[in-house]
Amino acid sequence: MGENTKRFLIFIAVLSLLLVLGDIFLWINISNQYSGTAAFKDAYLEKYPPSLRNSKGLSIIPIVLLTFASLVFIRASKSNVLKITGAVFAAILAIIIIWKMFTIF
Repeated sequence: MGENTKRFLIFIAVLSLLLVLGDIFLWINISNQYSGTAAFKDAYLEKYPPSLRNSKGLSIIPIVLLTFASLVFIRASKSNVLKITGAVFAAILAIIIIWKMFTIF
């Protein structure tokens, strides 16, 4: 893999990771404001454009982005410490996303 391709994939992986973290931050912020599940779900979906207002899709997209980002980071890192750190970080985010899925459905 060329150096430019590697840098581009890492940039896309970082962007994907930032999108996932933003979604988790939004979910936590909204969940602290609402106590009812119907109001919480409506407020969460209201933050997204009408074409993306699907609770199943908003649960699957972060998992796909996180999988892509973690695979790129694990493949791009040269030391085992960075590979393990990337895998642990991805696992923690995956657990949070799964928790989000159970609260939305």
